[in-house]
Amino acid sequence: MSGDIDLHDVQFCFEGAVPAVIASVSADGVPNITYLSRVRMIDGERVALSNQFFSKTSRNLAENPRASVLVVDPCTYDQYRLTLVYERTERHGPTFERLRDDVDTVAELHGMQDVFCLRAADIYRVVSVEQTVRSPRVPPEALRRGPAGANAATGGRLAELSARLSRCGDLDTLVEVTVGGLSELLGYEHTMLLLVDERCERLYTIASYGYDDEGIGSEVAIGEGMVGMAALRCAPQRIGNLFQVRKYARAVGRAFADQGIGPGHDIPMPLLTDIQSRVAVPAMALGHLVGVLVAESPEPVAFDENDEATLGVVAALVAGAVEGERTRAAGAAIPESRSAPLAQVATGRGTTRIRHFSIDGSTFVDGDYLIRGVAGRILWALLGQYEAEGRVEFSNREVRLHPALELPEFRDNFENRLILLKRRLVERNVPIRIEKNGRGRFRIEVTTNLLLESSD
Repeated sequence: MSGDIDLHDVQFCFEGAVPAVIASVSADGVPNITYLSRVRMIDGERVALSNQFFSKTSRNLAENPRASVLVVDPCTYDQYRLTLVYERTERHGPTFERLRDDVDTVAELHGMQDVFCLRAADIYRVVSVEQTVRSPRVPPEALRRGPAGANAATGGRLAELSARLSRCGDLDTLVEVTVGGLSELLGYEHTMLLLVDERCERLYTIASYGYDDEGIGSEVAIGEGMVGMAALRCAPQRIGNLFQVRKYARAVGRAFADQGIGPGHDIPMPLLTDIQSRVAVPAMALGHLVGVLVAESPEPVAFDENDEATLGVVAALVAGAVEGERTRAAGAAIPESRSAPLAQVATGRGTTRIRHFSIDGSTFVDGDYLIRGVAGRILWALLGQYEAEGRVEFSNREVRLHPALELPEFRDNFENRLILLKRRLVERNVPIRIEKNGRGRFRIEVTTNLLLESSD
């Protein structure tokens, strides 16, 4: 490759933040120009171009194998022209799969899954790289290339986070230390941790950091959007420009009883108003998907392969801890029977109305949607015993066997759902709290009178 500019010098042009343009010429000298969904650098001499709508370009290259591609650095807006020579087309293999992931991510973000379909990955040798537009000089400190990539001490800080995670005595502490440590130690200011549900169909947010609304309990289907795609393919997903994209923001209806509340409500995902970059990394343990770790940034192209690797390590640590906790809880013996403390008579306190829909576990507090699914059924079972027997103390083992929870016999994730419920109660400021009361035991604290209504 001729010239003083190396492909690695312009690597951020290949992050997909600004669409590239390809120009080709037929044997008769007729030019054709079209936009590219994705350009990815393979090595220091080659790039791969997404082939989706390349009818004219493909014909031109069959007659004349030379082409030019214009790429733009999303941080400095410098422009570069790549002079290319066509080498081959791939329809399978690592390069094709990675390019397909990139194209599918763009398709999901723009709701064009039926239109965007990668046909092939065209491989080109780069003959030269020429800068065509130089923008005003950008101060080096303004070029934020991602927390992990910019931090020379990442290894030591990652070790410190690992040590903190190893000292966590329960899952509730673990998820809080994870998102807090990612910010304090590694510079990821906006993160969320989602865990997979019992049927491996959806992910639910169990912890988040850096958002105005925590979004605890918000869900995304596996295969939906970047987060869902990371879970479906068990592979990292990354994009550097999310202008006008709000795929994960769903409207949540604040329904009230006189307006006919019902089951099936959603909690919106945590959301940055000015998000530009997102990376989603699967959390795997023993070959099983446990969840997805997500980081977001208002900066363009804020994440790179170093961030994928760093977040991948953290995700693996969290997945191992979650799986270990689930295994220990499932194998624990039922505690010896003992007299459970009874609730004190509630006098001089207001009344909180709890309405529950058994069809999907949707639970409302004074007309406001709280939670659904297993977490909603857990709350309903606990409050039922609280009202009927005055019980406030329970064991994980006995509650997980409650038939109303409809838990599967294998990998029931009860502890995860209990923590989700605990955090959601705090987030919505419900006068009901769940507190740990020893290994495998917890208690509920109710500071209100209850009015329980079941809507079957």
